Amino acid sequence: MAAKSQSKVSGKSSKTPLSTNNTSKTDPKGKKSVTIADGDDEVDEQAESFAYKILSQEQCTDLLSLDISDIQNKLCEIFKLSNHCTDLQDAATLDYYTSAVWWGKQQSFTTQQLSGFFTMVHTLFANVKDQHMHLVDNMKEMQKMLRGIEPEYPDIKSAGMDFFNLQQAKSISQYMFTSLFQHYKLFEFMFSHTQAEEIIGTDLEIEVAKPAAMPFPPPLDEGVEEGLHTSYIATPPPSPEPEQTSEPDIIIVEQETEVDESAKSTEPPPVEDIDAFSELTPQDVLEVVESVTKDLMSGLQLDLAAKLREKENNLIQRINKIHKVAETT
Repeated sequence: MAAKSQSKVSGKSSKTPLSTNNTSKTDPKGKKSVTIADGDDEVDEQAESFAYKILSQEQCTDLLSLDISDIQNKLCEIFKLSNHCTDLQDAATLDYYTSAVWWGKQQSFTTQQLSGFFTMVHTLFANVKDQHMHLVDNMKEMQKMLRGIEPEYPDIKSAGMDFFNLQQAKSISQYMFTSLFQHYKLFEFMFSHTQAEEIIGTDLEIEVAKPAAMPFPPPLDEGVEEGLHTSYIATPPPSPEPEQTSEPDIIIVEQETEVDESAKSTEPPPVEDIDAFSELTPQDVLEVVESVTKDLMSGLQLDLAAKLREKENNLIQRINKIHKVAETT
């Protein structure tokens, strides 16, 4: 009997997540010390609830009234995940917590249910992140947490999630499988390897303005690149005079004299200014004016005659139409 009672009590203690107030007694033969529970009522009282362990009631109430972006900001503030923009582990943690709270809101959880669900999510996720627990062991931990929800037998005690019904427990189990356990290898790899840091830099050349003590730059100097300005806009510096000896000077002078003589020889003789109008008589001027006016007016006369003929034809056509209409009537 002593061996049977000992195995039964040890089975109960392995299922309860927290320690219970047990009493030690010695069997009548005095061979073994047996630990037994003080009673089922005390075990029920000592089964601590999962609600409000991680998130308080006020925090759950605030989270249920926010949208998904505000939920992310709120969780970032609660868990101090300020490096989620650069740290991959913080980013994955914040994303998983945000999706869990949003899923709980979609399931219409109360504040107590949301807090208990998040406690389970936080615990299972911490088993991967901090303790690097194996997949099978973590699944067993989830099974222990969901124990006692609408049990078939009265002797099965709750683990602290008795505020859920059986259908909600199935939904939570399915959610944990699809969100955590299905990607367990990825989480293990991410939390067991350090993130590679990459420093990306860009060199930018900036031309600063000259000091105010210097003269004002010329127009368009600050609007173009320095190379373009010096090549096309700025006045080129004067070319230095070449140093020459006496002999090349003589040659250059001789060449210049030859060029001047050849230029003088090719120049045409000067033409005397002749006044052509001085030899014209009034009769010649009159004939020139008449010929010019005839040339100009002939074209105008032809144009006017063509336009008059066109208008005449239009009037004749209208008169013929009027006659035809009168005859028909």
